[in-house]
Amino acid sequence: MAADLSMLGCRVNLYEIPDFKSNLDPIRENGGITLTGLPYSGKTGLARLNAITDDARKALAGSEVIFINVPAMAVGPFLEQLAPHFSEGQVVIVTTSYWASFRFRELLEATGAFVKYIFAEMAIMPYLSGKTGPAAVEIGNWKREIFISAWPASGSTVALKKVRPIYPHTRLCKNVLELNFRPGNPGVHAQITIPKAAFFLERARVFRFYGEVSRSASRLTDAHDLDRMHVAAAYDCETDTWPDDCRRIYELEGDDLYELHGSVTDRHAQKWNQIEEVERLLVEDICYSFIPMEELARVVGLTVPITTAMTDLLAVLTGYDYRAEGLTLKDLGLDGMTRDKIIEFAINGRV
Repeated sequence: MAADLSMLGCRVNLYEIPDFKSNLDPIRENGGITLTGLPYSGKTGLARLNAITDDARKALAGSEVIFINVPAMAVGPFLEQLAPHFSEGQVVIVTTSYWASFRFRELLEATGAFVKYIFAEMAIMPYLSGKTGPAAVEIGNWKREIFISAWPASGSTVALKKVRPIYPHTRLCKNVLELNFRPGNPGVHAQITIPKAAFFLERARVFRFYGEVSRSASRLTDAHDLDRMHVAAAYDCETDTWPDDCRRIYELEGDDLYELHGSVTDRHAQKWNQIEEVERLLVEDICYSFIPMEELARVVGLTVPITTAMTDLLAVLTGYDYRAEGLTLKDLGLDGMTRDKIIEFAINGRV
């Protein structure tokens, strides 16, 4: 994001939390970030940045939009460093979503999210990309539609107004509930892993993960879509199937996940992955999406049998206790709420 936004003509400050500030040294030495691939800007080469810093005040000074573009489990450390320094009128967007508004509701309210700055979530990151070196990145594809919603929802139109000059293909979800039910936040990593579990978890350590999509993974994805869409509908939320989403936002071709990732236009299927990355993605998808979706389903008297089965099966196969780490309604501040109260909380920020 930092590289491509710079190529688009934005003044970009790149921030890293102090514990990992050494990650910034190669970028300083390189004079910026070397960008390759298929960026939205259409430009490749050396992207120069306005600031490269581990100083939160310096990073935020003069910034209109702050993108926190890190995995679900890393959002907290960044917010803790940045939130005390957010200023009037800024728009803060967690690009990986995963219920960030609800998870960090107390910190957001304490630092002025409802009155000083606007907090929003995105489903889910504008790019498919990866680092190719300490100061280099390749973008394999970019989303033709980006979905965002602010919390409370009253801030969504302001957030959209700030983001559209950068990404004019941004669209609003009605609230953060709808955004978190969209494809991308509930990922497909569990579905891809289960049919080839022995290969991913035991035999291979480096592989083209998305290039290993099987027809069984496609069927699991379709079944999980039904779980997800039933729960979304119960909360008056609209969402798409994974295949429909991929065809529209990535311009891939195919009728199901197997055919989409086998498309000649899918560069992501050629990306090399490591087992450690897949294990992290499984934690992210299951703990931060599958389990809260199960809990939200119970509130409205539904079950999500495929989602539950995948969660329990992968706990056995990986030896990781996802349920012990998964987000509960209590974690999200929704414990004891009815369906209508949960919707009201998503819209207004309080009940």
